[in-house]
Amino acid sequence: MKARFIFYCIGLLALSLGVSLIIKGDLGAAPWDALAVGESTLFNLSIGTCIFINGCILICINALLLKEAIQWLAALSIFVIGMMVDYWITIGLETLQPVGFIQQLSLVLTGILLLGIGISIYLQAKLPSSPMDTFMVAIHRRFGLNLRNSRLLNEAIAITLAMVFHGAVGVGTVIVACTLGFIIHIFYPIMERMYGKWS
Repeated sequence: MKARFIFYCIGLLALSLGVSLIIKGDLGAAPWDALAVGESTLFNLSIGTCIFINGCILICINALLLKEAIQWLAALSIFVIGMMVDYWITIGLETLQPVGFIQQLSLVLTGILLLGIGISIYLQAKLPSSPMDTFMVAIHRRFGLNLRNSRLLNEAIAITLAMVFHGAVGVGTVIVACTLGFIIHIFYPIMERMYGKWS
């Protein structure tokens, strides 16, 4: 139980730092984060608050699609992620202002690496996953699409909404979409073995 809690907390910490670095890079965020950035500007809310609100809406949509009870524990996860993102952006990384494309790209790539590692770590706790990830599974089960197409539809919906809300869609969004799965594929089995030794 102790190892589970430690992995969960470290994973969310790395994940939120990764999200924040990508946003700070200002080249375009991951699809759902890009939406949160747009909503934040439009409604004068913090990015973390928008991440939490979007997550809660998706939790309800997922429950309807899967015809299951609402996963309230997933709301706790997205609440913690939202708070951590707000901390990193407004306090921890407040003075971090990249100058030029190379520095921006470096932040985005570092952020993607941390995001992938964070996801690989926190998934070991086997607690309800992010509502954004569950939405992909819900599409897969409800409409019979394979996981690849379900993921594409998931991200297409997020990018469309992000564009409607004038979110942070850009080259960084494409880089995240093309590389995040590969990073998780590399680090998930490593973290799985590590968790197996500690638990």
